[in-house]
Amino acid sequence: MKIAAFYENIVYGAEKGKVSIEDALDELKAEGLQMIYISQDSLKGREEELMKLFRERGLSIEGLHQHFDFGHHPKDESYKEYIDLALRVGAANCLIVPGLISKEDEKNRDEMIENMVKVVKKAAAYGKERGIAVCMEDYDSMASPYNSVEGLSYFLEEALELKCAFDTGNFVCYKEDEEAAFLRFADKICTVHLKDRSLDAHTEKEGGCVCHDGSSVWSVPVGSGYIHIKEILDGLKKRNYEGNVIVELFGYEDTLEGIKQSIGWVRQQL
Repeated sequence: MKIAAFYENIVYGAEKGKVSIEDALDELKAEGLQMIYISQDSLKGREEELMKLFRERGLSIEGLHQHFDFGHHPKDESYKEYIDLALRVGAANCLIVPGLISKEDEKNRDEMIENMVKVVKKAAAYGKERGIAVCMEDYDSMASPYNSVEGLSYFLEEALELKCAFDTGNFVCYKEDEEAAFLRFADKICTVHLKDRSLDAHTEKEGGCVCHDGSSVWSVPVGSGYIHIKEILDGLKKRNYEGNVIVELFGYEDTLEGIKQSIGWVRQQL
């Protein structure tokens, strides 16, 4: 297993810490960072520049992530451009967040979910043709119809070629057991987002992940919260998992230090 981090987290941390992105990457590389996880939006118009930046530091691309709105746009084929980009930059997987359902859209919920499923099926099939694992995660928003074990399972069962990007900290939306969820999805997992959580609101300036019961949880450096990440890493090792792990810290204010702490903790577990 190699250790990756979200490029967007690194950029935020560099800006907040008033250091250059080059210095931030060098610092993280020294701590053990091996790969980059990046969105299509971040690469757009800067692909050559960013790939050069990463190559110079020996950092390869773990995967891509991107939001879509297939619920409203079931004929959208922009996933092809996205998957082709993944192939071009050497990513093994690309995460699709196929859409969210607002309160105004609730009356069309079933139709929107089916629209998402139809496009995701096509995207997963196209990805398989191109040698890219198209995946979905348990996205942590109450507007997400796949923020639970059952919700994500529905997409994986309908789109057989779809893989799972397992996020350790997102099953909190319905207070589900992340270890049980891991066992449920183990055979489908192609990449793992390591996200830890705390009930302490003082770990962030504001916000947090709002759960179904109105409570909130906050992101913290990997290994410092209550999510059973060590147990999941042990489970991956027992299964001879061939993919990688990505530390994730959206919403944590001291992001750069948090990524360093996360990488250090993960290295100890591996």
